[in-house]
Amino acid sequence: MLASEDRLIKIVLDGLYGPITVLGKQYPGQVPMTPNRDLLNDEELAGVLTYVRNAFGNKATVVTPEKVKKIRDATENKKGFYTPEELLEQHPDKLVN
Repeated sequence: MLASEDRLIKIVLDGLYGPITVLGKQYPGQVPMTPNRDLLNDEELAGVLTYVRNAFGNKATVVTPEKVKKIRDATENKKGFYTPEELLEQHPDKLVN
């Protein structure tokens, strides 16, 4: 099962900070996930995310550079890290096959 592609792109672009729960396990979130907006171009980010989404036995669609660009452009004025609450509000936790 996979979560929102858009949410994943946003996390990698602008980072994540705050406590989260993954598969019932709580993580305090005191160390932020570093933003990569200025480190990876759209093609590089799409390649990394496609790999991650297909690791560990998952079967996911390809993340395209065009999709990354769309999200990057739409969030260009984002300041600071995302919080788990902010992302879940924007992308409710719906898992997909």
